[in-house]
Amino acid sequence: MDPSAVVAGFGVGVIVGLTGVGGGSLMTPLLISVFKLSPAVAIGTDLWFAALTKAGGAVAHHRLGHVDRRITGLLLAGSLPASVLTIAAMHFTGMSSGWSSALTLALGIALVLTALTVAFKPAWTRVALRLEQHLPHRHAPP
Repeated sequence: MDPSAVVAGFGVGVIVGLTGVGGGSLMTPLLISVFKLSPAVAIGTDLWFAALTKAGGAVAHHRLGHVDRRITGLLLAGSLPASVLTIAAMHFTGMSSGWSSALTLALGIALVLTALTVAFKPAWTRVALRLEQHLPHRHAPP
């Protein structure tokens, strides 16, 4: 067992617990830069880890009524087809250096967007409140 991987996992877990920022924005770059995994393996490893660790939290939040099913459905309507198509394209074309570059670029864009969102949260909150005023009133789920 590699103790540095355990320490890295613990550190990411603490940071995620304190900030709420997704572990992928921390763990995937760590797997690529420190542990020297290829982008595809780093992303796949992080996704598998996230799926296992988030399953319990997802069930708990669902039981407590903290899930907006409408928004969940809308998010799934976009992300599931995109995920399936991307995986299919990667499978049929093979994991080339082009895919590795595309994954690294996509990861970089996601990290920058995450950083901007967190850094400018007050501004995003003001925009969201303005948008909410112009949307038809919805009742919160029970």
